[in-house]
Amino acid sequence: MEDKKIVKPDVKLAKELINEASAIDAKLYALRDSERQQRREAQSFATKLYEERINEMLRNMDVDHVNKSKQGIRVSLLRDAGFDNVLQLSQASYQKICSIQGIGEQSARKIVDTVKQIIENTKKTARIRIQIEEPSKVDDDLIRALYVLINTRPLRSDCEALYKANHGVLQQELKIAKKATGFLSWLFASKMQKQNIVSAIESLESRINNVYYGDPSFAKLIEIEKADEFTCRADYRNNAPSYYSELEQLGLNWEKEEKAPGGLPAELAAEIEAQKLDLSLLKATLRSYQTFGAKYIIHQKKTLLGDEMGLGKTVQAIASMVALAAEGKSHFIVVCPASVLINWYREIQKFSELEAVKVHGNDEEALLHWRQNGGVMVTTFESISRFELPEKFRVSMVVVDEAHYVKNPETQRTKALVKLLKKTEYTLFMSGTPLENRVEEMCFLISCLQPEVAKSLEEVKFLSTAEQFRLQLAPVYLRRTRDDVLQELPDLIEKEQWCILGAEEQKVYKDAVLSENFMAIRQVSWHVDNLAHSSKAARLLELCDQAREQGRKVIVFSFFRNTMQRVAELLGDRCMEPITGAISPQRRQEIVDEFSKADDGAVLLSQVQAGGTGLNIQSASVIIFCEPQIKPSIENQAIARAYRMGQVRDVLVYRLLGDDTVDEKIMELLKNKQLQFDSFADESVVGEESLKPQESEWMSKLVEEEKKRLQALE
Repeated sequence: MEDKKIVKPDVKLAKELINEASAIDAKLYALRDSERQQRREAQSFATKLYEERINEMLRNMDVDHVNKSKQGIRVSLLRDAGFDNVLQLSQASYQKICSIQGIGEQSARKIVDTVKQIIENTKKTARIRIQIEEPSKVDDDLIRALYVLINTRPLRSDCEALYKANHGVLQQELKIAKKATGFLSWLFASKMQKQNIVSAIESLESRINNVYYGDPSFAKLIEIEKADEFTCRADYRNNAPSYYSELEQLGLNWEKEEKAPGGLPAELAAEIEAQKLDLSLLKATLRSYQTFGAKYIIHQKKTLLGDEMGLGKTVQAIASMVALAAEGKSHFIVVCPASVLINWYREIQKFSELEAVKVHGNDEEALLHWRQNGGVMVTTFESISRFELPEKFRVSMVVVDEAHYVKNPETQRTKALVKLLKKTEYTLFMSGTPLENRVEEMCFLISCLQPEVAKSLEEVKFLSTAEQFRLQLAPVYLRRTRDDVLQELPDLIEKEQWCILGAEEQKVYKDAVLSENFMAIRQVSWHVDNLAHSSKAARLLELCDQAREQGRKVIVFSFFRNTMQRVAELLGDRCMEPITGAISPQRRQEIVDEFSKADDGAVLLSQVQAGGTGLNIQSASVIIFCEPQIKPSIENQAIARAYRMGQVRDVLVYRLLGDDTVDEKIMELLKNKQLQFDSFADESVVGEESLKPQESEWMSKLVEEEKKRLQALE
């Protein structure tokens, strides 16, 4: 019986597999040391963008600018010679200016020196921001370079492990497989050698498809490399702080240089800068001022962080706990209002490796778990008076959010907190409210932290607006405003506000789910009979109050008119006339104009379809969505009403979301890109009766899954 003949592999296929496997191997090898090159590329594009922005500013300066100081420069002669703006002058040589009829050497030197000074002043005062509304090629180039740098960093260790695990055996497979591509090498190969060649090619194909492309990190790497400009822009829009943090790390001077961070004495600031900080357990890149804030918290041990809303007090607190955990400390407590408990829980999970444990009310089981295992207990002001810790039990750090909630020493919550603080070495109070205007409250809060500082404050509190008062506060109080620490134009800061449903909300929500009415389900929390029982209403009211404290105006968006009516009922006379589809475009603009002239704290209500396009509402810097929209494009268009050229403040976007509801599933779908659309081109708004077939399909599926989940809980 003859041996079965071994069929020669397809040469073209063999070459393709060899080339692809070699390319993958080289890609994985290069990735290990690619960060330096990626940083250089990003730095190059950032420099080009900076130069582009400076040139644009100079181009917009009329040539008259050179004679602002009344130096006798004859601007009319420059105009006659074809110079209309400062940029044109900056590009002209001294000889060129000298050659202009009527301008002598002395005047030419004066013009050149003046232009140089204008350029220097422009560079010092320029506020540079990556443009996302109408990006230039350099904007897109920089966004993409930063996108690659940021998103490949967490993949490096896994990809290096993949390389090491496969490189050696792959080289052997490649060496053998290459013999299939040559006529003579195959012809004179023995039967066993031919079998080895066939096996090597089969192994190559399997390794490429299953080992490499089956690896999540490598698959993500390929996805990053193939990302188009829309994907990169969307990532920048969602993670702008990370992009500017990277620019800082590149050593670019896009930040104001603080002479004394937070107004602190130079000697204390230097001590704090020298503070060591191990952030290996942190899953975020801090801005330089946030790193300084975390160092301040650790160095001073008992502090009040009063940064303006939107500067990232939460991540600074998490960074501080992470740094202490790296030193071996294990038990942390965050005390906060019930309305933000879920947000703290999620932020700790998102930005750190620390375990977060919710302890709400009399949850003895969760409390015991935290005591035994450590991590961050997230609890409320009301809850701390309901549980007891052993007398000798020590807490590594206590963080108190919205610390002005405990301004009254006679309340039960304050007494419980003061008792808890005796068990810890590190305490962080947080409040975005400008406490300098509430001296008595501030003095009490300081007394809970550093009594000796509070005592000295009592003697000078009549100087609360003076520099001396700030210096007295320096050891315990750090407050930065946006103008203090950021130089680029406003950020877009998006925050998910998770709300725990009460009993009445849960009942109404369950009824809506069982009725399979998707639109009713989406109105979770807003369709309770009494708004006093609505967790979303409570959080919206808090956010509007905070905005008024900060001198901000608010836009509240909802898809549903009846939700807008409930919000108007809640906020009363601080609201403008609501903008709905029934309002004419002319009247909509009139309402916006009235809103622009209104006092700080004013609220504009709008249906997301009606107010989400065509209006400029730069006077608002806080946006609240009452429910998640079913397309990011809808939200993007709405956000763009305030987040656009002309906006002078960072724009804070809050999404009110019901915990353990359909809101969570919609957010997951959007984040995972399971809804297919082009958010930059699709201007349609999905209405109740205009659902596309594929949209109707996933909505029905979502409702069915939610219905089964609730029934399983019974």
